[in-house]
Amino acid sequence: MKTRIYSLLLFLVCGVTTAHAQTTNYQVYALFVINIAKYSAWPTQSGDLHVTVLGKSKTYDELMKHEGKNVNGHILKVTQVDNAADIGQPEIIYLADGKSSALDDVLRATQGKAVMIISEREGLFKKGAGFSFVVMDNSTLRFDINNTELEKRQIKVSKNLTALANTMM
Repeated sequence: MKTRIYSLLLFLVCGVTTAHAQTTNYQVYALFVINIAKYSAWPTQSGDLHVTVLGKSKTYDELMKHEGKNVNGHILKVTQVDNAADIGQPEIIYLADGKSSALDDVLRATQGKAVMIISEREGLFKKGAGFSFVVMDNSTLRFDINNTELEKRQIKVSKNLTALANTMM
């Protein structure tokens, strides 16, 4: 287990995590989503690990390349929807940048449920998303965590993962 965590740390610290403002590396976003899932635990997760992408994002295409793979004993299933009303029962909702305004609808639809919301847009962790990505001045992709929201949803995130956060509340 420690070896896997150190591998994640090395992955996140290395230059592999670079996302350029001009050319967004959606492959890196998808790998972050998968690694966040690997180091998180849901209270009643059994069967598949469902990730729903709300809105259009090339991250969806990159996540689809990993569909069917094993993530902590769960098979990764990825879907894409255009409306918050169609999200279903996923463990993770990936909120595309163009659908950031739907965060309130997603929060209402998932209230009281163990659903992790990961936002492509910076700063939405302050408004209720569990994670939001941020591109640093040196073009490195990082993430912010709303641990309070995750705890309300009974989702546990590895302390080693939270130690890598840019900002945590």
